[in-house]
Amino acid sequence: MTKHSNTTSTAKRPFFWVLMLLIPVAAIVLPELVLRAAGYGETIALFQTFESNPDYYSINPKLGERYFPGKNTRPEVAVTDIFLKQKPADAFRIFVLGASTTAGYPYLYNASFPSMLKIMLREYYPDRRIEVINLAMPAVTSYAVREIALQLDDYQPDMLLIYAGHNEFYGGLGVASTASLGGSRWLVNTYLRLRDFRLVQLISSGMAGVRQMFAGSAAGESGTLMQRMVQDRAIAYRSDLFDRAGEIFRGNIGDVLDHCRDRNLPVMIGTLVSNIRDQQPFVDVFSEEQRKIEWQQQIAVAKQLYEKQQFSEAAIAVKSAIAIDSLPASQYFLQGQILEASGDSAAAYAAFYRAKEFDGLRFRASEVLNQIIEKFGESSGVGIVPIREMFEAQSPGNLPGRALLLEHLHPNVDGYLLMATTFAESIIQSGVLGEPVVATLPDSLWRQRIGVSELDKMVGDLRIDYLKSGWPFQPDAPLPQAEFPVPNAADPVVQLVRQFWLGEINWEAMHVKAAELFRSREQWEKAAAEYRALAIASEINPSPYIFLADMLIRLQQFDEALAALKKAVAIEPNAAAYQQIGRILLLQKQPSLALPYLQQALQLQPDNPGLYFDLARTWFLQGDLPRANQAIQFVLQNAPDFPNAQQLAHIITSAIKQQP
Repeated sequence: MTKHSNTTSTAKRPFFWVLMLLIPVAAIVLPELVLRAAGYGETIALFQTFESNPDYYSINPKLGERYFPGKNTRPEVAVTDIFLKQKPADAFRIFVLGASTTAGYPYLYNASFPSMLKIMLREYYPDRRIEVINLAMPAVTSYAVREIALQLDDYQPDMLLIYAGHNEFYGGLGVASTASLGGSRWLVNTYLRLRDFRLVQLISSGMAGVRQMFAGSAAGESGTLMQRMVQDRAIAYRSDLFDRAGEIFRGNIGDVLDHCRDRNLPVMIGTLVSNIRDQQPFVDVFSEEQRKIEWQQQIAVAKQLYEKQQFSEAAIAVKSAIAIDSLPASQYFLQGQILEASGDSAAAYAAFYRAKEFDGLRFRASEVLNQIIEKFGESSGVGIVPIREMFEAQSPGNLPGRALLLEHLHPNVDGYLLMATTFAESIIQSGVLGEPVVATLPDSLWRQRIGVSELDKMVGDLRIDYLKSGWPFQPDAPLPQAEFPVPNAADPVVQLVRQFWLGEINWEAMHVKAAELFRSREQWEKAAAEYRALAIASEINPSPYIFLADMLIRLQQFDEALAALKKAVAIEPNAAAYQQIGRILLLQKQPSLALPYLQQALQLQPDNPGLYFDLARTWFLQGDLPRANQAIQFVLQNAPDFPNAQQLAHIITSAIKQQP
């Protein structure tokens, strides 16, 4: 009996262990299946099929939601950036990764440096199909850079460009942000790997709800995104949290570089620049609260002396403040101002950078990150692009400020153009594309070609004005957008800008409506600028190029009009565009070049009297009188009132009669 019982017990053990293993699996799998069946959550893909042409990919507009768990935040992506699903043999495909600066904030679209870079590289290498896809988004961190980069293999990249680092504290999943999951890099990257599971999404939303409940209204949805993302507002230089952010950046970007090195994929990383000359520190951190009042009194004395232009005395007073407490950042900013006013640019440079380093509110990347980036450059396959250095070289006293930067770190259009030219020069020097076909072009020429109109600049100015009307530039949150006062609000152009800013119309509609407005006013140059912006942003749509050419013809800029029309027909055969090319070439007395374009137009519109009229002119200029006569007779038979047809017929007939 005992022996039989033991045998039965032994036989049941495998079943018992299988059951014990299945219970936790079922506890995970069953809820996951139920949540999926109920339609809870979603998988956010990197790309989606482009609506206007299924042969292309576009960036998923929901992509940024991945990096803001439990928050109602969707940063803008470059919705106009598309690329072919089947990569052509002559294509060179560049993916660009980063945050708001790389996205082109506050302008976005054509004013981003990746968009400008694409135009430059296509000009330098006309024999290659250059694709530049901008995957940057405002308010993301190196976690987003890492995850996206590791998912690009299936899309056949030829090069990665990275400009990132300013958001390591307050961006999505940043260590000091309201969307943080803590300081464990392994934990956050594991969460991102598992995010597509609905159970993970449910737990994440629940945790965010609990955190919101305990945080109260202070962590609500009021204020700018910049304000809503900040959790820790005073982070001391070289504190544990400060160092942790640097280690996370080193680890995440290091993972990207290791991944690319294994695949022989070249990477270029830009050094980080911010406004050090004209952006005073946001927050002072104090080492000893008991000496804070003493320090404030001393720094007030230094400020008074500076304002009185007593620079030597002010410099001594600042040093006395530093002796009281070496942590507050604003004293180094004041020291930089004093030294610059005294003519000591080198010492001012050090003081201004120290002020930025000690700023407790860490919206500007520390130079520690630039040191990490420079170290990355020692690895094979990694190029360092000297963005900070070029901004310094183009700034008075080597101090980046308002000449190239709008506020604390975002460039103006000239600044973005400088970034693009610096990346372009680095790519050319790397040799990955071979020798450029075209010589280096001046910035003045690029400004005409990048497709940034006055409306784009107005949008940027409005966004910056709104941003700077709230915290941390001002003590309180800004007004609701709809209540924010806009100068010259009755101006129809300003109304379009405001409508776009409020989300009432999209970017394309803003430019189309503006172009139509300028056409109605016969402001051809302004209309051309809007059509150029549309053409660059929607590169597989021929219509903006055709409208642009019309404006350029009115401006008698015939060579530029020809270039626009040729781009239009390269995208899609169009009879009107072919005919217009022929007419311009006839105007330039090049009938032999005009003829094939007019014949291509005729294939698309074989009964168009206007085309036969142009062909009659062409054959007449070439001396082919029989064909010219045949063409003009077609016009007279089918459109006897066609302008100038009778006169041309008479000229052709007279020429035939004069033949021997």
